[in-house]
Amino acid sequence: MIIVSGSDSQDLAYRVSKLTNSELLRTEFKKFPDGELYIRIHGDVKDKDVFLIQTQNNQNDSIVETILMCDALRDEGAKSINLVAPYLAYARQDKKFNDGEPISIRALAKLYSNLCDRVITINPHEVHIEAFFDIPFIYGNAVDKLAEYVKDKLNNPVVLSPDKGAIELAKTASEVLDCEYDYLEKTRISPTEIKIAPKNLDVKDKDVLIVDDIISTGGTMATAIGMLKEQGAIKVIASCVHPVLIGDALNKLYVGGADEVVGTDSFLSEVSKVSVDNIVADMIMNYNKA
Repeated sequence: MIIVSGSDSQDLAYRVSKLTNSELLRTEFKKFPDGELYIRIHGDVKDKDVFLIQTQNNQNDSIVETILMCDALRDEGAKSINLVAPYLAYARQDKKFNDGEPISIRALAKLYSNLCDRVITINPHEVHIEAFFDIPFIYGNAVDKLAEYVKDKLNNPVVLSPDKGAIELAKTASEVLDCEYDYLEKTRISPTEIKIAPKNLDVKDKDVLIVDDIISTGGTMATAIGMLKEQGAIKVIASCVHPVLIGDALNKLYVGGADEVVGTDSFLSEVSKVSVDNIVADMIMNYNKA
């Protein structure tokens, strides 16, 4: 078994290679003056199972790099090519809202299905995208790792998801913290005023963990944190698997009242305090046992 690293996951690939006792090959990357990418994989992959670890936080460049690397690996005779993309770009573009729009992740799934033998990711925004792939689509869950990280930071905790759709994430975290869980519900009080509060639970005198798959702009999360503090929450930690945190999102969260923001290294950021290396290693080792 061989580990090959994309440019966005060099440290993660190294740690996974150690955890799986696998050979890590050198990959050479550069960008030409006109913006085109160049890659070269050094080492023998012929008749080997290759795991290409490439989180796609530099979305468009990461995707093109992935395509080029898969083509090179196939040309060099790899037995199987297994794309490990802890953060899978375009996964949120999973449906059509207006005429003329593509279902972007479906288009990419067709590409990956022709280039790879399987795709491995972590907490895709919607699991139904599995149906777009003609190859095995395997996904892990990093929420329990987030909960373990904050476990000693919370007293009398409750776990909340930002909406009903993410309630399973809150349930997973609550099992680690051994506490109640709920989801946040938005209620319009007037044309200009909304209230965000847990559907069923009271947060007064509680420490709160909010858990989501992605925090992007942070606006709604920041508003929710402020309201939870107004409702009597003592501490609020905002957590997510993929801390995309566009622009001033992190600042919004802290100004909104967050006591801490925690994410994983599936998408490298200032708050990537939890690693997905063991999750990735376990999925790779489970594949080898199959």
